[in-house]
Amino acid sequence: PQAASARTDIRDCSTDPPYLPPTATNTTARLATLRDIMRAHGVHAYIVPSTDAHMVRSSLPAPPGTGSPAGTGVVTQDKAALWTDSRYWTQAERQLDCNWELQRTTWIESIGLWILEAVPAGGNISLDPFLFSIDTWNSYSRALPGSGRTLLPIETNLVDQVWGDQRPPPASGEIYSLPEAFTGSSWQEKVAGIRQQMQQHVRHPTAVLLSGLEETAWLFNLRGDDIPYNPVFYSYTLLTNTSI
Repeated sequence: PQAASARTDIRDCSTDPPYLPPTATNTTARLATLRDIMRAHGVHAYIVPSTDAHMVRSSLPAPPGTGSPAGTGVVTQDKAALWTDSRYWTQAERQLDCNWELQRTTWIESIGLWILEAVPAGGNISLDPFLFSIDTWNSYSRALPGSGRTLLPIETNLVDQVWGDQRPPPASGEIYSLPEAFTGSSWQEKVAGIRQQMQQHVRHPTAVLLSGLEETAWLFNLRGDDIPYNPVFYSYTLLTNTSI
């Protein structure tokens, strides 16, 4: 019985027709829409990461309706692949349909090699730059050197366009203050300390940009509940010598 269960709760793309368990999601229409949008932008491959615009990783609980994958997806005009680690291999086989290849690794080098095989020279590999750190961008750039492919940032998120008005609204929970008794310092003292470090730093920065959610929460002694079980809220902070 256990063996039979194992055979029926994961996909089998080698049969004709392929077998898909009830937990699999049909992505045919979504991929078709994404590919239409990609063609309109002149994109030959689109990279979808597991981080958001604050570099919050998918190991954190996701807002309702957004799922919680830990991996990277790449879609071309005729292929789609998901890279993820061993924690999610079984889940992927239960939830992916046969439009997707499962790559059992998370190495950017592996993603780069796959893209080189899937995208002809002269093609554009695109991504949403708000979802990638500088280090990750540089890693992809190194994975595609001298290949004739161009890494092309597009600030309009193409997956969001596929979602349309079906995408869940951004979290907007209450933001509240913590008493100084719990924080040790007022937010004014913390701001003054950062400005002092800016003045003393060898590069004399004139502004500090905070994109990490915990950084803004700490700086202003504020907490929220935009991410379940994490006391943070979606925000950015730009701190200069005279303004916030």
